[in-house]
Amino acid sequence: MAKNQMSKNSLKKLLDSVTPMAPDAAEKFVRDLLKAGDERRRDAEKVVAEVAAVARRSAEQFSVNVQKEVAKQLGRLVVRIDQVEKQVETLNKNLEATRALLVAAAAKGLSKSSGSTPAPSPAKKSTASKPAAKKVATKKPVAKKPATKKAAAKKSVAKKSSAPTA
Repeated sequence: MAKNQMSKNSLKKLLDSVTPMAPDAAEKFVRDLLKAGDERRRDAEKVVAEVAAVARRSAEQFSVNVQKEVAKQLGRLVVRIDQVEKQVETLNKNLEATRALLVAAAAKGLSKSSGSTPAPSPAKKSTASKPAAKKVATKKPVAKKPATKKAAAKKSVAKKSSAPTA
């Protein structure tokens, strides 16, 4: 309200200035106008400062929110990476255990087939080639089967025809 009143007074003085004024009145009028201009300039500076402060606070708040969100997402990522690392370690242990079992089974299989010769360790491979132990081939009796149905039929007919009739 004080601003409106001052504006009205200034406007009234301006209208009064159209009529001849005394030099003191003219000086006072000019000072009032300058004062009103200074007040408006200060008001404008305050508004600009307030807008800048709000913008700065807004930018800071935005930055804080972005940092929180990034930290939250990185936390989730770290947890997931830890889970994957544990899975890889478990798979690696299982693979090593399976490998050890296979090596042990292969060693047992070789020691049974070659007598008392231990199986070479997969980690220690010799450069010289050793002759492989020869296996003794044992033949199993094989039952004779007729080659075709016709041949089997001929044999059965031959047996019947050679049999004495009573």
